Amino acid sequence: MFDTTKYFPRSVDSEHPSLSEPSGSSSQDHPVTYDMVHNLEGRSPDQSAIEMASEADDATSAPQLMIIFEEGDINSALHFLIESAQNPFASNAVAVVLVEEKIREEIVERILPKLHPLSKIVAEHPSYLTALEKCETSNLNVIRACTTEVAPPLASPTFVCECTHDVLGSYPTGVVTFHTFRNNQEAIAICRRESLAFASVSIWNETLTGCYDLVVALSSSYFFLNCANVDVSPVSSQLKAQKNYVAIENGFHFEALRIYDNFKCIVFPIGGLILPRIEDRKRIEEEHQAISFLEA
Repeated sequence: MFDTTKYFPRSVDSEHPSLSEPSGSSSQDHPVTYDMVHNLEGRSPDQSAIEMASEADDATSAPQLMIIFEEGDINSALHFLIESAQNPFASNAVAVVLVEEKIREEIVERILPKLHPLSKIVAEHPSYLTALEKCETSNLNVIRACTTEVAPPLASPTFVCECTHDVLGSYPTGVVTFHTFRNNQEAIAICRRESLAFASVSIWNETLTGCYDLVVALSSSYFFLNCANVDVSPVSSQLKAQKNYVAIENGFHFEALRIYDNFKCIVFPIGGLILPRIEDRKRIEEEHQAISFLEA
């Protein structure tokens, strides 16, 4: 079920199905018989398996929120963000992105060269055209490719700055709203102003500082830390049963966790080292030097 192209690039290397060794059995080991052709016996689908698969898909079947911190892996975050901007009507597309103020200029500079003409289906979609019209009439600030790069009648992926989707029309609007924040409190306030209900949140901060604060504060059920669009089936049954649970599978750490009255799924990669900043490590080391148990 895992699509290895969707995962955090620094995760533990896993063997792609196309590279696996062929199984010992071949078609010759299972000859086709008369009954196999003329007297087929079908089995009714396993309803519990269908329900589990459906719940696992919930994390990627509705609008996604992305939050990028200065300490995040910008390369990986932009990979998923640009992919969503080019395919804004996809079921797991990023609808809203929040960027820490310190890296806003860098993010914009790196986005622009990667914007390519939208497909005809997207460019001519009524919701996308309505959103563009709202941008023009409301004089909203937008980020899109220069006309020298994507000249009319071709259309560019569009980011609308400091705006909520309800201003642009009914979701999906075909554009991504782009916000700037300075701290977690501002990020939470921006998210609460948005009318969309996010199925999942992708948070990019390799130190993990404040990530769990966002998990607690935001109402989404699925949180991907330093990754995106990961299959959550390893904990889907526990989420359904509302049981606290931890699993490590395919290079990812999965948690099913009760937070107040809600159960949430938290996923992050364990293949790459996620370390605190150098100054934070020094402070931690100083605080833990020569501690006597008698003084505790």
